[in-house]
Amino acid sequence: MLSKSKIMRGKQCHKSLWLYKHQPELREISVGQEAIFQAGTDVGLLAQDLFPGGVDATAGYDFPNRQCAAKTLALIAEGVEVIYEATFIFDEVLVAIDILAKEDGLWNIYEVKSTTKVKPPHLPDAAVQCYVAMGCGLDIGEVFIVHLNRSYVRNGELNIQALFTKSNISEDLMDYDNEIPDLIEELKAVQLLEQVPEVNIGPHCSNPYGCDFMNHCWKHVPDYSVFNITRIGSKAWDLYEDGVLEIGDVPDDFPLSNNQRHQVDIEKTGEELINPERIKNFLGGLSYPLYYLDFETFMPAVPLLDHTRPYDQIGFQYSLHIQHEPDGACEHHEFLAEANGTDPRLKFIEQLLKDCGKEGSIIVYNQGFEVARMNELGRAFPQYQVALEKLTQRIADLMKPFQQFAFYKKEMRGSYSIKSVLPAIAPELSYKDLVIADGGTASTAFYSLFQGNYKGDPGQLRNDLLKYCERDTWAMVVLMEKLRGI
Repeated sequence: MLSKSKIMRGKQCHKSLWLYKHQPELREISVGQEAIFQAGTDVGLLAQDLFPGGVDATAGYDFPNRQCAAKTLALIAEGVEVIYEATFIFDEVLVAIDILAKEDGLWNIYEVKSTTKVKPPHLPDAAVQCYVAMGCGLDIGEVFIVHLNRSYVRNGELNIQALFTKSNISEDLMDYDNEIPDLIEELKAVQLLEQVPEVNIGPHCSNPYGCDFMNHCWKHVPDYSVFNITRIGSKAWDLYEDGVLEIGDVPDDFPLSNNQRHQVDIEKTGEELINPERIKNFLGGLSYPLYYLDFETFMPAVPLLDHTRPYDQIGFQYSLHIQHEPDGACEHHEFLAEANGTDPRLKFIEQLLKDCGKEGSIIVYNQGFEVARMNELGRAFPQYQVALEKLTQRIADLMKPFQQFAFYKKEMRGSYSIKSVLPAIAPELSYKDLVIADGGTASTAFYSLFQGNYKGDPGQLRNDLLKYCERDTWAMVVLMEKLRGI
């Protein structure tokens, strides 16, 4: 049978659907994607509290199946009016509706999403659910997308009614009345093909969702290709369709911005691009002591702490290297919250204000992130708002000289992220020796620890987190010394 998820996969790409059925071992799911899946599951379970007293049609089963469909029909016959994971089969398609509720004599469908608004892919997704349910004889009233309310601010116990928004999409689904049956027939045929369908890579590989077969389908594309030209966007597909994959093969007359042309030309020549005046202007705006600062955060879909909203970023860690004079030694300070369920933010703020002193430039990499977090902390704890604002006024962004191509080497591969700049400038210093080597992994791991479901050694995890965050700020020290040398 097809399922709703298979239909949505096949709607995006026939090849992805075929591989999912015939060669699922080729899928590659990242830690970040698994975290998104888990957030969706958690939000879905929480949304059931909007309709208390319902019966789960899939209870006792690992996933919705024919038995769940039979159970759903039995529950309806018994007069049950709220069914979770209501399962139906029609036209060889199986669906499980998140929440099915009988209201005013009709059945309303509530599909739960962990997003903060209705997104275009949600419409055909719900249309499939509606088509199958109606095919099974249900009288459908309204169809809703239940999503998180980004405006909701937690204060005390979680208010489920305020946390979620029910958006009525019934009228929007009429556009899919004819499309869904035809799509189902089309995808049934795809699943029965003996050979994988020929589908070239294209923008559909990541739209509307990133595909877990991308590494398989993109294996002919070099690790560093025209798709890595900075801010290239759709123009990369023009080059690809002309047979150009290597950056060094981009024609000299191909329309590019100045920074894009710098990247392409340097890839061809191997020369460094240095603008001493831009670097000098950046350095001239700094005052010692320098405080090299980096935050780590986690971002729960459902707010865990008072004065936070869905998907607010919660700072749980920072690293700080302090340098009192050029070429001077650095002292290191750090903070890592206790994962005991208590709000880490007050201790975070108090130690940060103490460690950052009263004067001197605070060096960060991508100031928009740290500034936004400090502003959020100031709003949540007004008693510290003025002090935090004073910190933001001292911030200087070390990313800017690299972002503006004041310094560029081909080894940076068109990226000005610190993970790309550091190995290009100081290849002896990288993240390869670390167990945790990126912010996404750090965030996911600490969030798991904070929730009490981390399966590894908590002490070792804390040690790995401290090493990673310290590497980020030490990397900034090294980059600053490189700029001063120039």
